[in-house]
Amino acid sequence: RAARCSIAASWHRSFNRHGLDPAKRAAANVLRAPELRARRGEAEQLIEIAASKLARLHGLVGASGCAVVLTDAAGVILDQRFADGDAAAFHGWGLIEGADWSEESEGTNGIGTCLVEGRSVIIHRDEHFFSKNVAMSCIDSPIFGADGKLIGALDVSSARADQTGSNNLLLAAMVAHPARQIEADNFNAAFADARIVFAGREDADRNA
Repeated sequence: RAARCSIAASWHRSFNRHGLDPAKRAAANVLRAPELRARRGEAEQLIEIAASKLARLHGLVGASGCAVVLTDAAGVILDQRFADGDAAAFHGWGLIEGADWSEESEGTNGIGTCLVEGRSVIIHRDEHFFSKNVAMSCIDSPIFGADGKLIGALDVSSARADQTGSNNLLLAAMVAHPARQIEADNFNAAFADARIVFAGREDADRNA
């Protein structure tokens, strides 16, 4: 089944490649402050470009119990936004700056699996590998750099017990658009001295 289903393939990797136990209850691995500062320094341009998009996206989804998260290509959280009332839940799950949400560390999850697959994913509740994470629904879109290499992921995680598959699909569309905006702005910044020509229909989304 792993050859036909991305979630099954991720569970297979979690079991067999990473040797993880789905019953593990330990907290997420969190980088020490100096390590996190170094990571954020390396991703300074990405963080700066993404900041306004994270704020705008959180403004749309934050009141419904969702966190908005930006990670680097290794799955380390660089920035996150959530409502004060949801802080305890997300802190309890380890969705905090410096936490490692790679698939190697947390098994099947929105951030880690998105980065391994290099494409948008939805990991809904008990599709998570660790039983401690099954209360979340995670919707992620990858972010690619100006050279075409993966540089991070944009994540929306929901703490709502009544989160549905149809809601996840709506959130997926809301996550994908700012991820493409971040890519476009990052590309423009990487070639600030160049003249960039956009090709396509006049009514087309230039960030598509």
